[in-house]
Amino acid sequence: MGNDEFDEILSALDRESARIRVRAEPRRYNKPATVISGFPPGVDLVETTRSLKNRLATGGSVVDGEVYLQGDHRARIRDELQRLGFDPGTIEVSNAQLPKRGRH
Repeated sequence: MGNDEFDEILSALDRESARIRVRAEPRRYNKPATVISGFPPGVDLVETTRSLKNRLATGGSVVDGEVYLQGDHRARIRDELQRLGFDPGTIEVSNAQLPKRGRH
């Protein structure tokens, strides 16, 4: 078994054992943002973010090891992460209602 095969096996094990957490939080002007954290080491966050942005037709970025997507995509994110090779059983999606910020 070569090093490339071994690295692929380790990468697959890391993806299966990760606890990916998805939450929504209000950003500027009460606009929602989806925040995805808990990716295993070795995952290319830039490429993962690029794929999610294309699939969800939204903007986003990587900040301090977390993926920020514009808008509330909690309903679709599990399926999209599964398409990228992550185990859907390891994805925790928070259904907490977004708090209102600003004037009441």
